[in-house]
Amino acid sequence: NAKPMMLEACSVVLESRRQRGAVNAREPFVIADYGCADAGTSLPLMHDLVAMIREVEPYSPIELRYMDQSQNDWTSVFKRLWGDIPSSGGFDPHDGRANTGILTQHAQLTAVATGGSFYNNCFSRESVDLMFSATAMHWFRRIPMPMQTVLHESMLTKDSVEYKAYKETAFDDWKKILEERALELKTGGRLGIVSFSHNNHGHFLGKSGHVKESMHAKFCEIWADFVTRGKITQEEFVNTNFPMKYRTLDEYLRPFGGGTDHGHYGTDAPLIKASDGGLRGACAFNGLTAIGANYGEVRCPYHERWMNETELRKNSGRTESEMAREHAAHYVPTTRTWSNSVFESGLDSSRSPQEKEAIVNDLFQEYEDMVAASPEDHAMDYQHVYLMIEKNKLPWGVFGSAPGTAARSYDADAKAADPFRNNRV
Repeated sequence: NAKPMMLEACSVVLESRRQRGAVNAREPFVIADYGCADAGTSLPLMHDLVAMIREVEPYSPIELRYMDQSQNDWTSVFKRLWGDIPSSGGFDPHDGRANTGILTQHAQLTAVATGGSFYNNCFSRESVDLMFSATAMHWFRRIPMPMQTVLHESMLTKDSVEYKAYKETAFDDWKKILEERALELKTGGRLGIVSFSHNNHGHFLGKSGHVKESMHAKFCEIWADFVTRGKITQEEFVNTNFPMKYRTLDEYLRPFGGGTDHGHYGTDAPLIKASDGGLRGACAFNGLTAIGANYGEVRCPYHERWMNETELRKNSGRTESEMAREHAAHYVPTTRTWSNSVFESGLDSSRSPQEKEAIVNDLFQEYEDMVAASPEDHAMDYQHVYLMIEKNKLPWGVFGSAPGTAARSYDADAKAADPFRNNRV
């Protein structure tokens, strides 16, 4: 769903490069993916972006930059780029690209990777034309404080001390991410972000209007029951915290002085191209302007398939419970890949790695049993914010203070601020 806004962004960046003479100078066109994982999520998009660039700049060097943590599966990244691992997700099954390495298709196309944190400098200053990040920037540097009764901030009440602490940490961390990207992005470049959100209907990852149950509520329920049954201690429950926040659209736009009305606003609104997004920022932040932002939902494919294949199951010759168990066994691992380490890290250091693994295995087995008992009630629907940001000025100077220097809060005068002045945070 990010493809329309990213292709539009690429078109705008290509024009910006033409105007400043980058094409004649053979300046490399650099695309960066922040939080790339195994590169599979963005690879279909990369194929389309590189093809668009090649049509306009047939001889310019193109560089794909991949960023994730140092312990990332970098072997899979490069195997995918060379076509040694097929990537079916996101590709048209008839166009043949799933089994074709992008690096084998184009001359003067290279790929590099860096292992670290997007809270730090990842690439050299003014070096990236087009940035992309999918479902990564909701992660914190660290938790602000332990949560006593829940595991995820989305379940906190707004009057709690914990909620306020997570809200401010989310703001500070988001500003830090933007400050670093403002340094790395070329003037005229764009940053497209797809990030998990808590939308204006109260929905977030694993909780939507399509299903009865909430994934995070079930995780919490099982983990709390483990305390009651003596499998884990109350202290271990409290020490299990997801270091993240699913920000609202307003929270994503807060560094930009909040949002101004600009078209549709709400879940399932048309996904943005930058020109017709739901909201846009009122002010610039360190040379960055939020030119389009909107909510959007991506349905859980496992749940959709289950709901759409009722007749097929009736005619399969297998029992409904057998097929429900098979469905749950395929669905639940997609909820575990990103959450497993959170549960293990909450367990006491006196436990052996094997004991920790066994306890977390039990957690996901019980969740699988719940899903198998009522597949129609469980799904991991994605609730997203789609955000397009443009760099129109060099950061700092008139656009605010450099990181580490004194800065003032911007909330008080944000609504009255001129789009290109009073942009300190």
